[in-house]
Amino acid sequence: MAFIDDDDTFTELAGEEQRRDERRKSSAPFVRLLVLAAVVIVVVLLAGLLINSWLHKREVSSYSTYITHVSDILKRSDESGRNLSQLLLEPGDATRKDVTTKLDQHIATADKLTTEAKSLTVPNDLKEAQQWFVAVMQLRSSGLTDLKPALLQALEVEDTEVSSETISRAMLLLVLSDVMYDRFFMTRATEVLKERQIAGVNVGSTKFITDSTLSSKAKIKEILAILRSSETMQTVHGVALKEVRSQPADKVIERDGTYNLQSTDQLKFVVTIENQGNVVEKDVTVQVSLTVPTSTQPQSVGVKIPELKAKEVKKVTITGINPTDYGEKALLKVVVGPVKEEKNTANNKLEAHLIFIL
Repeated sequence: MAFIDDDDTFTELAGEEQRRDERRKSSAPFVRLLVLAAVVIVVVLLAGLLINSWLHKREVSSYSTYITHVSDILKRSDESGRNLSQLLLEPGDATRKDVTTKLDQHIATADKLTTEAKSLTVPNDLKEAQQWFVAVMQLRSSGLTDLKPALLQALEVEDTEVSSETISRAMLLLVLSDVMYDRFFMTRATEVLKERQIAGVNVGSTKFITDSTLSSKAKIKEILAILRSSETMQTVHGVALKEVRSQPADKVIERDGTYNLQSTDQLKFVVTIENQGNVVEKDVTVQVSLTVPTSTQPQSVGVKIPELKAKEVKKVTITGINPTDYGEKALLKVVVGPVKEEKNTANNKLEAHLIFIL
């Protein structure tokens, strides 16, 4: 009986072992699935972390690039502002032409930088701040554009009350551009960077006008007094007749000369005139007349040049003068100007004799 019991026990143990093997075999795929799932989860988490890190770095790069471009534009703009302040406060031996040229350069720079500001690639969260930045640059451009004619006008007139007020308003726009940047762009951009947890990107400051008192009327009057007292800033008016050329013969007519010209119904005179002063002249007259001894009524044609800038040279073509009778000696007169307050008129006219031949 004992033998039978042992045999039964062995059989039971063998069966139990077999069942355990079967359970192990049946659970193996599930275990492998769990392991695989765990590996996948770890990979996904790591990939997510890497992607998030990459996206954050990319985001930081976009903000950094934008702020760097803003800083570069402001750096060039501020340099222009410092040069402007120096021109007004320390003109030295600058002439009216120097002032005009430098103001034109400042205006061109401001316009160029405004265009650059508008073309920047902007992170979405900084779109609002970008609008303020563009407004800052536009304010500077407008201020400089208004300043130039106001300042030049103030150097020409005796009463500076009105012109100093106009200059003050133009300078105020430039001062306000600094205030607008600080209160709206800089504040908003800094808030966004903080909210987005963008470290290492700092929004720089700006100072276009180094002395805010330059926008005050009292300070402007002081500046005008200094500028107007300089000999190099004194207003000089004067135009000169540089050349008269007859066409179609293409012959230069000189003072007191006598010239034989082919008689033609295509006769015209090309008059070259130069503004030898340092201010813009408006409505400069050019008068051409042809007189013969047998007539008391000369042929005369006049035109006006709407604007002639300082040192500018222009050519004017005069038509409507007809050749006189064959062999008749006619007196040609060409007169330019004079302009208001012109002191030297010796170079404003030319007289010569013309004889028309077949």
